[in-house]
Amino acid sequence: MDIWPKIILTMVFWVANIFVLESSDFSTGNEKAIFLHHSTGGNLYSQGHVASYVSNYNSQHNTNYVVEERAYPTGPYPWNNYPYDWWNLWVTENEDGSDRIPPCDSSNRNIECLSSLTQNYDTIIFKHCFPGADVLADTGSPDVSSSRKSLENYKAQYRALRREFDKYPNNLFIAWTLVPRHRLATNAENAARAKQFVDWVKNEWLTEDGQSHPNIKVFDFWGYAAESNENPERGQVNTLKYEYERSHSSSDSHPNTLANETIGPIFAQAVIDYMRDFFSEESYEDEDINQDGNVDVSDVQVVVNVILGHASNSRADVNSDGSTNIVDVQVVVNQVISAG
Repeated sequence: MDIWPKIILTMVFWVANIFVLESSDFSTGNEKAIFLHHSTGGNLYSQGHVASYVSNYNSQHNTNYVVEERAYPTGPYPWNNYPYDWWNLWVTENEDGSDRIPPCDSSNRNIECLSSLTQNYDTIIFKHCFPGADVLADTGSPDVSSSRKSLENYKAQYRALRREFDKYPNNLFIAWTLVPRHRLATNAENAARAKQFVDWVKNEWLTEDGQSHPNIKVFDFWGYAAESNENPERGQVNTLKYEYERSHSSSDSHPNTLANETIGPIFAQAVIDYMRDFFSEESYEDEDINQDGNVDVSDVQVVVNVILGHASNSRADVNSDGSTNIVDVQVVVNQVISAG
């Protein structure tokens, strides 16, 4: 880069700082998350001291993150939160692109619609109860509208959820991987298929379509709670770890207090990390305003021209806050300077 563009960019950068005056437009650490769960998630939230972990983090880092929790869905909806149910409650589009009307109702917090949740919270965290790991064999005819727990149906429902989440690019979605079942409550075949779905969610769900889904993250609860050793000294592979069983003689699949106390802080920190990274200025990927393959002084000029009313370009609203202003200039300038 020649010296004069560098000087100009530096001047614009300092002018941007003067106008911004450390405003909250770029500040992170004030995001609010809702954790939607049933008993397993509720136990982890309380016994894992998630709220106090977040509070302590805020005190140490001068932030104000909020992670609330809610039993969801519940009456009038059945006490089910499997892939079918998240699809049924939230997805507003059929596979052929036509509109569908989900049974959610934003006037009832127990079955609040995604459009309302995303207005009230920056981050939506959702999970499945442990019966979701009772994964049956495929039939060869996947059906997104089927409540049958199978790999083929789960994948169809997650793909539909992915498309729905893409409609809310300014919100962050965090999906839990499955909760493993107690070894006495499942069989090797179902447990192996559950692990296959977990691996698909972690490794393929967000990449298989060749598109970017930066607002969707995965918290691998299975990876922390499930036995991964093919021949463990105690317990069984692809089921709840032996040391995390409430009882070694009965089949209750709820992870015990040790599991919740161990994984709770990991979960809380992961949510903080995901929110910090996603909502920070570094997460924006649209600084190439004129789409010429480079982020440079010409992109800064486009944004300035839009602010002055000399041009029109929807991409100039880099941070997607609904307006093009000096903050958008600063985003592009920071990117150009960091690129050298």
